[in-house]
Amino acid sequence: MRRKRQCVERRHLPAVRTSLEKPTEELSMPTYDLLLKGGTIIDGQRTPRFTGDIAIVDGRIAQIGRVAESRASRVFDAKDLIVCPGFVDLHTHYDAQVFWDPYCTISGWHGVTSVAIGNCGFGFAPCRPEDRRRSMLTMERNEAIRATTMEAGMPWDWETIPEYLDSLDRTPKGVNLLAYTGLNPVMAYVMGVEAAKSRPASPEERARICAILSEAMDAGSCGISAQLLGEDSPQMDYDGTPMITDVMSRDDLLTFAGVLAEKGRGFIQVIGASRRFTEQLCEASGRPVIWNTLVADTDQHGINHGVYK
Repeated sequence: MRRKRQCVERRHLPAVRTSLEKPTEELSMPTYDLLLKGGTIIDGQRTPRFTGDIAIVDGRIAQIGRVAESRASRVFDAKDLIVCPGFVDLHTHYDAQVFWDPYCTISGWHGVTSVAIGNCGFGFAPCRPEDRRRSMLTMERNEAIRATTMEAGMPWDWETIPEYLDSLDRTPKGVNLLAYTGLNPVMAYVMGVEAAKSRPASPEERARICAILSEAMDAGSCGISAQLLGEDSPQMDYDGTPMITDVMSRDDLLTFAGVLAEKGRGFIQVIGASRRFTEQLCEASGRPVIWNTLVADTDQHGINHGVYK
């Protein structure tokens, strides 16, 4: 039997447009804001490096692979360059420099896109106007930044920690920034420098310091920091005496760590703590402690001030 041939008139078929038939105006409209073209991509997930393109929209990665240049408003030739997630530098002292160097040189030159400041208990807040000079001299001694440079480059439009964080927010920056609250300026602000270096805090002073730390956390501080290097600290105050936290009471520090327990968030950065005391800080705060396994045993002049234990 001969099979009947079925015929369907073309007018009954729906109109179909292939992907090759896109209107001219649709083809000319860029899909991406920026295209990083032909870079060596390291994605941070232990994937072997590969050559490819990265398309970006509204500051976020939209596609990785092969992308036509015509699909982007701006194309950057990344050939022979590494394209990878930004590095996070957990230990910096850009507390002053960020006000005149938005890229936090030299970290920003080497792929660092996020920095943490306020390490080792150092910092510029809280600070009364009459104590600013001393604060800058301390950082000059430890971080080798001239006090005259800091005086010229810092706006000093703050006294409290929340005001300092607001000043950082107002400052144009080329990197992300996270700030610890250094305990040296807090203890000096409440107790006075000489008292803070010679005795534990009184119950009233402890309460005031804890209130300041709590306020700082609410304003955006990521936690607290201290160096505990003792009388022979290689990172001394500008007058050659130990820093406040070098000789502070361990009970005081455990009390201050309790603020993080109350908040349920934050971190502690500490240098010079024994393993056992680090565990006690973890227990008191319920939070992670960044423990420095490598520390300086000489100052910036190469002078050894004792043995790190």
